[in-house]
Amino acid sequence: MKIKIDFFSKNIIDAIGAGIYQVSIMNNGKEEVLYVGESVFVLVRCGAHFKTPEYFGFNDETINNENIILKFELLEAICNMADRKHKEKELIQKKKPILQSGISDRMKSVEEKVQALTAFLEGE
Repeated sequence: MKIKIDFFSKNIIDAIGAGIYQVSIMNNGKEEVLYVGESVFVLVRCGAHFKTPEYFGFNDETINNENIILKFELLEAICNMADRKHKEKELIQKKKPILQSGISDRMKSVEEKVQALTAFLEGE
């Protein structure tokens, strides 16, 4: 894995608690939102996202692209679960993350995620 990871560089302490987070990809001056999520323990949840490269649409080739930065950010600290879920869905509708289906907080299939990420990286 040669991609760079910006893991809550601006607010890692706040990300220990509950809130809504965003994962973006940056490549050659372009940036796109990949995913918006929520958790009672944001930092722990985001750490779990690293189990498989396919979770964010990476394949063997793209995971070794040194120009890519995967950026994790806390968007808002919200303790109340109902408020967090509501705001998460609102942000998904507004930001239209490329790895999410647009139906609630569901993600696309692995094949669709790989296709969406590859299209972004190729500038399509």
